[in-house]
Amino acid sequence: MKPDPEFDLPADEIRRLGRVAVDLVADHVGGIAAGPVFGKIGPRAPWFDEPLPETGCDPDALLARVREQVMPFPFGNSHPRFFAFINATADPVGILADLLASATNPNCWGGDHAAIHVERQALSWISQLLGYPADAEGVLTSGGSMANFTALGAARRAVCPDVRDGGLPRDPRPVVYVSEQVHHCVDKSADLLGFGRRFVRRIATDAGFRMRVDALEQAIAADRAAGLRPAIVVGSAGTVNTGAIDPLDTIADVAAREGMWFHADGAYGALAAIAIPGAFAGLTRADSIAADPHKWLYVPYEAGATLVRRKGGLTDAFARPAEYLDQDPESPLLGPVLFSERGPELSRRFRALKVWLGIQRHGRAGYARAIGADLARARRLAELVKERPDALELAVEPTLSIVCFRYAPRGKGLDEARLDRLNRRIANRWIADGSFFLAPTVLRGRSYLRAAIVNFRTSEQDLVALRDATLQAGAELEKTV
Repeated sequence: MKPDPEFDLPADEIRRLGRVAVDLVADHVGGIAAGPVFGKIGPRAPWFDEPLPETGCDPDALLARVREQVMPFPFGNSHPRFFAFINATADPVGILADLLASATNPNCWGGDHAAIHVERQALSWISQLLGYPADAEGVLTSGGSMANFTALGAARRAVCPDVRDGGLPRDPRPVVYVSEQVHHCVDKSADLLGFGRRFVRRIATDAGFRMRVDALEQAIAADRAAGLRPAIVVGSAGTVNTGAIDPLDTIADVAAREGMWFHADGAYGALAAIAIPGAFAGLTRADSIAADPHKWLYVPYEAGATLVRRKGGLTDAFARPAEYLDQDPESPLLGPVLFSERGPELSRRFRALKVWLGIQRHGRAGYARAIGADLARARRLAELVKERPDALELAVEPTLSIVCFRYAPRGKGLDEARLDRLNRRIANRWIADGSFFLAPTVLRGRSYLRAAIVNFRTSEQDLVALRDATLQAGAELEKTV
């Protein structure tokens, strides 16, 4: 039987279509700043409510549809005025890397092919960028949620050696300690790994939203007295609400003294250690680290990373024999790493190519410069907020690149509940009209505008425009709350 020409396109046709697609990419990247930040679909939703196609469509028509119905309506995180969440802009080299990775299309569970060696080296380089051992055991994941889940899976196996056969022990029951500012994925992970939400202790934070070590020690003592087992402590290397960095070095001391596993959630912040290593004292003492290349290595989604100091820490937690995957010692398939034994995934796309190429493209110095610029932008935005104390209020001085502030005009008689509604309406207005994209957050029970800057395209002009737009929108919306 001959190959199906609808699927197996000839090389010249792939080249032609590829040029059209690359032109779409170039036009999109080149015009990002001129378009809306958030491309809301809204009334155009029927575009995506069609019946299932019975027959195929011409590739040119498909690319035209992408040009008209997809590219103009982005989530917005490559736009210089996108300040929501912590979704970095994509390095153009990484965009091309994803195309090449999809062309080779390997399943990266293991084997002696290039993708496995690329991932192994990329993980070693990430470790070195963090100051962690170059030979730490690691695996690339879809992002911070899976990176934290995978690390906590290794932690669970280490503190409860019989967990894979007997489940978690009930006597003594293991307890996990986290900051009250911890990312919700850590709560999810503790839930899915069977610790139970009743055995996750949320530790109070100080005025800078950092974990209070005295409160941690009190919680540990209370649990020991109650017959429980303090097992794992999670320190935040950059919280997603404010960018606060927990006192990692002191937490490491407590973990060592108490015989606990110390995990550092650095999905957002850890890679800022490239630019400001002194801010992360104690990070390298962690038993495991979660970090996201798709944040401060600026690679396209998706790319997270789990690193574990102890050899075998991940494989002890996740390895599971499968008859059709087992290879005899003489098999030519055997490679340096079985990544399927370092996490829950067997099917794994070639995430590593964009990370590997990005590190070679920019080097440590390039990332230090770009991350340092993001940190400087956050400090500048905080300064702009403080220039208008009559109308704006800064929640806390930025530690990394997150700035939390609110519109709070003096002498207008707006109570806290009205200020909460007002600031959320400001953010909603911007998202609707496409001028800015911020995600409100809650600190100490109050709503704030939260600007997260992980974008090498953001300029001083964008920051001034954000400050001025806040003043204008706040004044216009005051009477609506």
